[in-house]
Amino acid sequence: MRLTLATLLAAVGYLLCPALASAQFADIQFRHDYNETRKEADKKGLPLVLYFTTDNCPWCVKLQRDTFADPAVAKVMNDKFVPLKVFASQEPKLVELLNVRAFPTIILAGPDGKILMTVEGYQDAARFHDSLQRVLAAVSNPDWMLRDYQIAVKSIGEKDYAKGVALLKTILEDGKTRPVQVNAANLLQQLEQQAAAELAQAKQMLDKGKTNEASAVLTKLVKDYAGTTAAPEAAGMLTSIAKTPEIKGVQRLTRARELLAQAKEDYRTEQWLCCLDRCDLLSASYGDLPEAREAKQMATAIRSNPEWMQKSCESMTTRLADMYLSLAETWLQKGQPQQAMLCLERVILTFPGTRQADAARARMLQLQGLPSQQTGFQPR
Repeated sequence: MRLTLATLLAAVGYLLCPALASAQFADIQFRHDYNETRKEADKKGLPLVLYFTTDNCPWCVKLQRDTFADPAVAKVMNDKFVPLKVFASQEPKLVELLNVRAFPTIILAGPDGKILMTVEGYQDAARFHDSLQRVLAAVSNPDWMLRDYQIAVKSIGEKDYAKGVALLKTILEDGKTRPVQVNAANLLQQLEQQAAAELAQAKQMLDKGKTNEASAVLTKLVKDYAGTTAAPEAAGMLTSIAKTPEIKGVQRLTRARELLAQAKEDYRTEQWLCCLDRCDLLSASYGDLPEAREAKQMATAIRSNPEWMQKSCESMTTRLADMYLSLAETWLQKGQPQQAMLCLERVILTFPGTRQADAARARMLQLQGLPSQQTGFQPR
């Protein structure tokens, strides 16, 4: 490898002034134990800076002398990150595990160890500071997310699951893995499981001929767990049940009123797609009742507003993309990977730039045996 004049000067400067380089480098509070650093980052919820270096590395010296000595860089690394300095000669297994091929190399990772960015070679202070800020933006919890998560938790505690689901989905919209989003995803999964259990119970009741009981469970599910994947299926089952003799008369009227109340709540909270679903269900299954006429008026108001319809279409797009991802997993469970790949390709082509497309691309790479960019590392 040809040595440039800058490289030689950097090396000579280090040899002539090692005390100066050390003093500048000492501004950053680097840790030196990998496992302890991982534990600290996880406990504090802070991202990691892993700086890989070697002895007699001129560009490492320049990085330490210029970039790490910059006050803005040092402050961000000390206040917002947990920095770790790794000598390659002392940690060969870690170097191999993280595929470090050049020195210096800096790996920026989330508190959970997921790699977010890799910087190979020298990077000046301004560019490196920008890299740190981008990682912070990816892992930090915006105030509105924290606020909505707290409201969602409170709503769920008060058994207002539909509101909780809507808030949690909003938090997860950008597909990132900030700490609050990880918590939101776990909480949403619990609600999905509760809704799925209610749906399974209703199906068992129908199998036993308990139509009235099943209808009551399904009606409650549609109301309480609006926004979950089980809710549309429950609404469809209600449509079928509504045609049976048992669900006529007073019970049928009660159900229509409940659906209308849910549609009005969706309208109030601007959940346009959910409102349209309920209004269409009322029109299809309860067309002879006054509730259906009122639902038709709400649906007309939504469909005549282009902004509301745009949001409805975006929600439908997200729902359809999620369904194709689920279908791909179903094909894989059935032992038909080619069908799964077709579903993943459709998501990528039909919904470019979405988190579903990113997820489909990562899944395809996984199925093809190729490494994904969303890799992480675990404590040894």
